[in-house]
Amino acid sequence: TPVKARDCDSILWTRGNFRTFPDLWRSNLSFDSPKKLSDANPQQKQYLWGSVELVKWNMPDGKTAEGLLYKPENFDSASSYPMLVYFYEKYADQLHQHYVPKPSRSIISPTYCSSNGYLVFIPDISYRDGYPGQSAYEAIISGTEAMIAMGFVDKNRIGIQGQSWGGYQTAWLVT
Repeated sequence: TPVKARDCDSILWTRGNFRTFPDLWRSNLSFDSPKKLSDANPQQKQYLWGSVELVKWNMPDGKTAEGLLYKPENFDSASSYPMLVYFYEKYADQLHQHYVPKPSRSIISPTYCSSNGYLVFIPDISYRDGYPGQSAYEAIISGTEAMIAMGFVDKNRIGIQGQSWGGYQTAWLVT
């Protein structure tokens, strides 16, 4: 959210995405000649970071689904990568979210995993009333199959992880 100065036409805001730490910027109200004011995460340049893209596929009912696919830095589509599938309702709207690589007791760190050579796939799950497990199954399995069909997923090295509501979905999937 931009913040306007009280006595002049200057504004401050943060700008970032998955690869870029949200540093502080300044400009006039027309955004002419924006100036970066901070470099809050210079150590990031020392690490492999990866990338993220919005992916789409067809669900069993013919509807289009979407999710996020995080790829390792120096990704080569001719290579084969292990993939982690994480799920918890919907994440596609977090395409530009910057994640600091840090441990978590519940969610997967796409930054940490992609920096260590893993693909991370996060499918959005659209729930049908009364069928949460089946809805999750259809989104996760069809999405995972669509990622495998791209040719760079090692189908023998796929893991799943969900926490809380995603933990219920994990239990439903494996049983």
